[in-house]
Parts: sequence; C-alpha cells; structure tokens
Amino acid sequence: MSKNNALNRLNLIQDHISQPTGPIDLANERSNASFNVEHMYWLFCGSKEFAKALSDAYQMILRDPDLYIPGGHSFDMTQPQQRELVQRQIFRYQKVHKTLKDPLLCKALEFAMCNYSEAYSMRTYVHNTLFRQSIEFFGTKEQKDEWMDDVLNWRIIGCFAMTELGHSSFIRGLETTATYDKVHDEFIINSPTLTATKWWIGMAGQTATHTVAICQTIIDSESYGINWFVVPLRDRKTGHLLPGVTAGDIGAKFGRHGLDSGWIQFSNVRIPRKNMLMKWSKVTEDGKYIPPQNPAIAYTTLIGERLTVLTGTQNALGKALTIACRYGCVRRQSVDDGQIMNYQTYYVSLVPCVASIYVINVVDRIIKIQWEELIKQIHTNQAEFLKNVTDIHALSSGLKGTITWWGSEMLERCRRALGGHAYSAYNAIGPAIGDWGVNTTGGGDNFVLLQQTARYLISSYEKMVQGKRLSGSVEYFNNIKQFSKIVKSDLLNEEQLYDMKYNLNMYTWLIGQKLQYLFSILSQSQEDPSVTWNNNQVSLIRLSELYSFRYCLSKYIQGLSNYQNSIPEFQNLCPILTKLGQLWSIHLIHESLKEFLEEGYFGKDQANIVENAYFRMCKELRKEIIPLVDAWGYPDFVLQAPLGKFDGDVYKEYFNTVRAAPGCIGIPSYWEDYIKPLTDP
Repeated sequence: MSKNNALNRLNLIQDHISQPTGPIDLANERSNASFNVEHMYWLFCGSKEFAKALSDAYQMILRDPDLYIPGGHSFDMTQPQQRELVQRQIFRYQKVHKTLKDPLLCKALEFAMCNYSEAYSMRTYVHNTLFRQSIEFFGTKEQKDEWMDDVLNWRIIGCFAMTELGHSSFIRGLETTATYDKVHDEFIINSPTLTATKWWIGMAGQTATHTVAICQTIIDSESYGINWFVVPLRDRKTGHLLPGVTAGDIGAKFGRHGLDSGWIQFSNVRIPRKNMLMKWSKVTEDGKYIPPQNPAIAYTTLIGERLTVLTGTQNALGKALTIACRYGCVRRQSVDDGQIMNYQTYYVSLVPCVASIYVINVVDRIIKIQWEELIKQIHTNQAEFLKNVTDIHALSSGLKGTITWWGSEMLERCRRALGGHAYSAYNAIGPAIGDWGVNTTGGGDNFVLLQQTARYLISSYEKMVQGKRLSGSVEYFNNIKQFSKIVKSDLLNEEQLYDMKYNLNMYTWLIGQKLQYLFSILSQSQEDPSVTWNNNQVSLIRLSELYSFRYCLSKYIQGLSNYQNSIPEFQNLCPILTKLGQLWSIHLIHESLKEFLEEGYFGKDQANIVENAYFRMCKELRKEIIPLVDAWGYPDFVLQAPLGKFDGDVYKEYFNTVRAAPGCIGIPSYWEDYIKPLTDP
C-alpha cells in the first residue's frame, strides 16, 4: 500500500470514529424499502391487532422491575443469579398475567417474554407445553380434573422425563420401568441401569415438583411398551427430593444458563395406578393392559414439541440475523471504506437466511392451524385423528431435524459475519449458538428423527406402488410416476426459475428419483433389512430433508396465495414476499445442484443458469435487507447486542457495555500472589 493510500485510509477511519456513519448508513438502507415495514410487521405477527398487543407487551416488560433485567448485562451474571432472575420473572409474570383482562395482551406478553429471554422461554415451555400438554393429551377427564388447576396456576411445577443417558429420540429403547404391583394397586418406577438415568431434563435440576416420565410398562414380568406416568419429585413446601428420587443439575452448558437442565434416577418409587395417564391405554386394577388404538398416539405430545421449532427458529435466528445484517451495513472496511454488506460473499451468505425466516413464518402459521384442528378431533372425531396423526408425526420429525440443522447453519453464518466481535457474549451471537446447540441436541438426535420420517416416506411410497391413494403431506406421491418419465430439465433461462411452482416441480422430480432408487434397494435386498437400511442411511436422511424443504416451499406458495386475497395492507406486500419466495426456491435448487447434475437432469449450462439467478436475486434483495429485518420488530433490549442497535450507533454502545462489565478496570485479585513476584521480585 502506498503512503498516500495508507494516509487516506487513516483519515477515513478517523472520520468514521469521530463522526459515526452508522446512523446515516442505516437511514439510507431504510429508504430503499419497496414495501411498508409496519404492514410487514403486522403480517409477521399474524395480524395488526397482535402486532399492537406485542408492542404494548414489550413496553410492559421495560417498565416492570422484575420482568426487565435492570442495569448491566445478563451475560455478566453468574449461573445462580441467572437461575434466580428467570424464576423471579416467572413468579412476576404469573401475578401480572392474572390481572390482565385482554386475552390478546396475555398471549402477547407471554410471546414477548419468550423473545426476551431464552431461558424463560424454555422453563415455561417445559412446564406449559411438555408437561401440561402430556396431561391434556394422555389424561382422562378425572386425571385432568385432579391436576390441571394446580398445573395452570404453577402450584405444581412440571418437567418432561423422556430422554435418557443412553437414549434420546428412540423412545422404544428407553429403559426406565414402571412395574405394576397388583397387591397394592401401584406402579414401581425404577431406573435399572446407569443409562436409564433421565438426562437433560429441563427444570429437573432444581425446580420441578413433578414429572411426566415415559417408562416401559411391566405387568407380571411382561413388557407392554412405553406409557406415561405422573411422578412426584420434590416436596412442594420444602423443595427436598422425595424418597427414592435422586436428581441433580446437568452442570455447565454452552447456553441457557437460566434453565436448570437436570438428571433423574428412580429407585423403586411407588405411585398410585391412577398416576398412569390412561386416556388411550389403560391398566386395570387386576393387571389387564388395554393398548391404544394406534401406536402413534404415544408420540402425540412430541408432535407439538417438534413443531415449536418453527417458532423457535424465527425468534432465535431472527434476532441473530437482525444483528448481523445491521452490523454488515454499519461496518466499513477496505481502502474505500465501503460497507461490508456490499461484498458478494457477505450478502450471499445472509440474504437467503433472511428469506428463509419469512418462509418459515408462513409455514409455521399454516401448520399450527392444521395441528390445532387435528387436536380438536381427539374430542370430536377420534377415528379421523388416528387416521391423520401418523402423517403429521412424520412431518414434525422431518421439520424439526431439517429446520434445526438449517438453523445451526444460519447461526454459523451470522457468527462469521460478525468476525471477531461474535466471540463477545455482549453481541449475543455466541450465546445464541450455545442455546441453539442445546435446542438441536438436547431434545433428540436429528439423525433419529429424520429416519422416522424416512420410514414413513418409504412405507407411503410402497402403498402408492400397491395402488393405494395417498393423502396429507405425501399426496403428491400419487403423481411421482408422471414426474419420473422426465429425463432432463427444460430449463433454458433465468426467468423460468422465478416461477416458484416450476422450482417446486423440479424438487418433486428429485424426491421421486430418490424414492424410487431407495425403495428398489430396500425391497430387493437379500440382506438383513436393518443392514440394508444402515448402508443407505445417508441417502434416506437426505430424502427426509428434501421432503421437509419441499413441504415448506409448497406451503409458502399456498400462504402467498392467501395473502393475495387478504386485506389490502397484506396484498401490497405480495411483490416483496414473492421475491423472497423466489429466492428461497432457487436457493433449494442451488443447494441441490450436485444431485441434479448426478442424475443427469441438469447440464453444465443449466447449472450456470441456476447459479446466476441465485446471485442475481441475492443482490437484488440485499438492497432491502435492513427493512426486511426491521419488519421483525425486535426492540434493542430484546436483541441485547450493541452491534445490532436500531439507530446504527453501534461502537459507542459496544464500548460502553464493555466498560460497564464487572472487573473491566482494576487490579486483579491474583496480582500480589502471581504477578507481583514476577514483575517486582
């Protein structure tokens, strides 16, 4: 670098520090919006009314001394301090919640608190979703009458004891036993081995008074499979563990320090027979086992749990992307002091992630409605519920595995986008990666989940081959043979790729190729079926990923069509939403180029067309990257990241945060013992 260039660079840096350009940069970025950001916020929230309630809820949190984290930064708290803070927030929320008369504001406040604190979100999720819904789904009317009022009012604090030290999502292999004692009309809950220890159980470490434990049911020395049992853990007055229960904290984790994840061992713990949740399967007083009509019933709670990953992805990744995108537009580098967001390597990494959050938001809303309607059938039309539950179970497994893997990739892209600053906890990306790691592994192994989906896909394809009509998420399998007749793509230009349905058809073709290939191998193999399955495991998991991504694209197309016939404010957003969907669909094709080329579906020229369209769409949407992340509506206090500040004055805020940290300036406690003897012998 010449002296003049070096001097010019130093002058640019000096001007940049003395007169921060961040606020100006973000103001300019916001002026590029081709859509109404406020209306997009309404759409992202689901309605104008909920968006207003959510804004009010954020203000309530800011003004409440127990809900809001006062002063300093939560990342400077010790683990015990974080645990106490989160439980104080729960305690306060329960009081505030009871005073609110507006159901929409109640819902918004809970949502806002979950956005604000990952640990709060997980504590309440474990109790309200996993524990409570287990009783709602599997409990009889009498059992719900006995427990639900205490559960709803937190007089009972629950956890969900599924995973074990030696087992995760393979629940058929769980070792914890519930042995029926006819003489005393009781079940004896036992952890017969070390690997049967219930492991990574949220709230079990210090808090939960009860758990729903999934156990192998033993009657007269015969196993009848898994069932669900309500087991008391702690005395509700003293907090002491009950006889036969040994439980402790899981220890140091990469994230969620405010959540007391723990382990549980049962040593001949006796519970009444009525503590077995008996809506679907029953054990009579004389020891007769009455199984459920459909084995898939056992997975009902897990379906709802797995679908929540769509909401979790939007919240965790939406915050991380907001931080990374704002920083990319504020950060200036190189000789001309340009915004790093303008580098192709930067925006091509982040823009597809932003598009995917919009896709997931639409899919989340559609599938939640589908799931809620299905749940109603438990009470109104059980036959219809049993008919459809297997399909949505396979779908939920596929979505959880696929979306959490993609979420991990998005977080890593955000980490790289922040450079060295990502290693500061104050910028929230590092802790988010830790939290997301807990989310993707603590609840089960994605390889297991995606194999559950693959088994459903293969069995569904087999039914189709046998002439049976399919419905649900695999309905398009009925037309797979028509797609298989196509040998090569007719892709000639980029304009074709801007048709999302065209891309959906290409993805359907690829799924069909993999289905036929894998079904042929599995059905014709002379080996042990488990050996053949294992030898093709990678391809089967990939099949589940393709199926899950295709589902997301198909539902986004459906959602976009709904918006085109919605209120004017949402109709006006369709052009930008269409662009986001176009990019996402091209992203899916781009990520699968290797497979399309291997199958001979694409030639070199067609692969180039896909890549050029991909880069072009990323560049076009880069212009609106800040309005697109602004529309998610995360306040600064929720982002908790100086580099993601809305006004763009990031460096001042970052420096002040660091200066305010405990022990930032001063003599360390070990100076006299270990430094002074070296420097002043």
